[in-house]
Amino acid sequence: MSAAEERIDPYDGKARTLAELTRMTQGAWGEEQVLKYWETQCKPVPVDPYMSHLQAGKSSSISASRNLGPAPAAYPPASEQQSPTRPASQVVLDNPDVPPGPFNLGQDPFMTQGAAQGAAEGVQAARDDVDAQGVAQAAAARELLEQAPPQQLPQKHWKESMFAALGPGDQDRQPKARSILLTVPILMFMWEIIVFTLLQHISSNACWLMTSILVVISGAAIAMWTLGIRWGPVSLLALGGLCLLAVSMGAYLGGQGWELYWRGFWWVNIGQQNMPTTASTPAGARNDAATLSFRDAVGTTNHTSVDVARSAGFKATDLYCVAPILSPETAGSEFPRVNYWAVGINCCAKLGFFNCDASRQTTGGYGVVQLGGGMPCPSCNTDHFRLAIAKAEAEYGLVSAPGALLVRWVSSTSNAKLESALWAIGFSVIALILGSFFLYFVGWLAWYYGLGKWSHVGGIGFGFQDSAARQKRLQ
Repeated sequence: MSAAEERIDPYDGKARTLAELTRMTQGAWGEEQVLKYWETQCKPVPVDPYMSHLQAGKSSSISASRNLGPAPAAYPPASEQQSPTRPASQVVLDNPDVPPGPFNLGQDPFMTQGAAQGAAEGVQAARDDVDAQGVAQAAAARELLEQAPPQQLPQKHWKESMFAALGPGDQDRQPKARSILLTVPILMFMWEIIVFTLLQHISSNACWLMTSILVVISGAAIAMWTLGIRWGPVSLLALGGLCLLAVSMGAYLGGQGWELYWRGFWWVNIGQQNMPTTASTPAGARNDAATLSFRDAVGTTNHTSVDVARSAGFKATDLYCVAPILSPETAGSEFPRVNYWAVGINCCAKLGFFNCDASRQTTGGYGVVQLGGGMPCPSCNTDHFRLAIAKAEAEYGLVSAPGALLVRWVSSTSNAKLESALWAIGFSVIALILGSFFLYFVGWLAWYYGLGKWSHVGGIGFGFQDSAARQKRLQ
């Protein structure tokens, strides 16, 4: 925008520059108001050779206006779009679509009819130019849009899709009820996991007693609901049902963790440790041992070792391997008596090859007793190992002693303890995470749909209770 550009001021129909308009309105308008008035209200000066006498008059009026001071009191406020006392000629400037007609020179002493018509035609020409520019810009924008790659429609947020699939749910659900329905069952579930994995080695009866107490409390909540008793915004039916589910899940998963991992972990840590043993030591004398030591200050006691050449493997889903632990004294008899068997899974051939744990290492010499004669968990796969022992007895003329112990032949019992601890802790952590997520999901659904928020007659639910009755009960 040029500093010398002049526009017609609709207030008095005179042409002024922006600087002159700013000086005219000094003290009445702000800078932003002046600029907005200049851009939106002031009209371009029409170029019309027939308005020479008007241009001359305008020039004299502009010269006179340059000596004016602040805006007169009658100048309109900036909020007004046009002056209520505009001359009649200005109507033509603002509304070029209205055909010019006869003008009263008494009402408009500053412009003749011809000048008004010329001004109107000039304004219309300016409008036509603006319209032509707008059409050209629209065509260019349309061309750019056609050349641009197609854009995919915005995807819905996953929460919107989920809520749309679930439906409206309970219209009176409250955040406090949600917190209780999610927190209490998850805490009960965690408690059951801890009880059955960490405390059962002390007293199994105490674990079941505490579980029974939680079951009674959960059942009592359901019984109270059937009697029409309410507890704040929380449905006792939903709370009791979720707690029963949590206690059942915790007891089951805790029991599984105990049988598979924690029972062996506690056994290997609280049983008799590193009891001195030889191949000829009767197995019955070591039935309370968790770990055995077949080593002395020099090496293995009486050169006790795993006789890998007399091993056998029983093939089921896996290959269950056994090999006798013998000394030269016991191995030289006609029917060697085996008190201890080294065991493993998928680490041998069907006959004559055994490579489990440290059986082929000189650092080996310690035995980790497999509780219940099972591996990898107590009492697991005992039938398969018995069949492998029977196979080795028949093949090599061995005799398994009554109560013979199955052991892992290792070079360090500490590593075996650490391994059992990792398996036990890992199972509990995974069970806690998955079980908590499941209970969270079920509890959230119960809260979302308002499970158990029903009215009762004689203890029988027949429909959703109305909000007014609910509020009255809560008060």
